[in-house]
Amino acid sequence: MLENSMTQLSISSQFDSGAIEVLRLDVAHDIQLRIRQDTAAEFAQWFHFCLHGAAGEPVTLRFMNAKQCAYPKGWEGYQVVCSEDRQHWSRIETSYDGEVMTARITPQTNAIYFAYFEPCSYEQHLDLLASAAASSLVTVERLGTTVQGAT
Repeated sequence: MLENSMTQLSISSQFDSGAIEVLRLDVAHDIQLRIRQDTAAEFAQWFHFCLHGAAGEPVTLRFMNAKQCAYPKGWEGYQVVCSEDRQHWSRIETSYDGEVMTARITPQTNAIYFAYFEPCSYEQHLDLLASAAASSLVTVERLGTTVQGAT
């Protein structure tokens, strides 16, 4: 078993596409979360956050409002994605009982990221656009702006 060098669990979502609300975080085996509403929207489905301090500890993430999300039937058979390096993503054991979605993992490192699906950063988005724009077969057009003002 890996030693946990951090004494306290924490969750952060203050990064590109980060989104989650923490309801309970005092023990790794019962972390309770709430999937928050999307920016400038009345629905919720997306989540992306980093759990710190749980290396070697069995972690249970419980998404308490899964039933109230935009597409609750989408949780049936779904698996949360996670990454310890933000480069390689994999799916983990996940269940949905019709009310709460539960995911389980024992992280190998003290920082592990979780998301609804593998996130694409704004920088990756710009790289994709630049790659496409380099083709003579592509014309790039501005269709509008995001709620944050990005084009």
